[in-house]
Amino acid sequence: MTTVSPPPPLPGPPDGFGREVQELVDATAPRLFAVVEEYAVGGFRDARVAAWGLAYEDGRADVAGVDCGFRMSVTAPERAARFVSMRPGSLGSVVWPGA
Repeated sequence: MTTVSPPPPLPGPPDGFGREVQELVDATAPRLFAVVEEYAVGGFRDARVAAWGLAYEDGRADVAGVDCGFRMSVTAPERAARFVSMRPGSLGSVVWPGA
């Protein structure tokens, strides 16, 4: 049987390293968005959040449905809204929280 030695421990982080890591995370974090479905009910307009998504720096997004468990990857958040708009009588849109 071969014995493997554990790797040497990493040196202690330099001053300010934690702040640099936080800045990296903040700068590269995906943006949260909702895919909202608007529809007519008895002559009135209503809406629901159909899905939540994460948009990445390169424009693509991952989306997860709220009620049905579907998941998809799209080239842009607006593509997910178009998917929702395929339902007859529905209009999909992208809404950014806090915008």
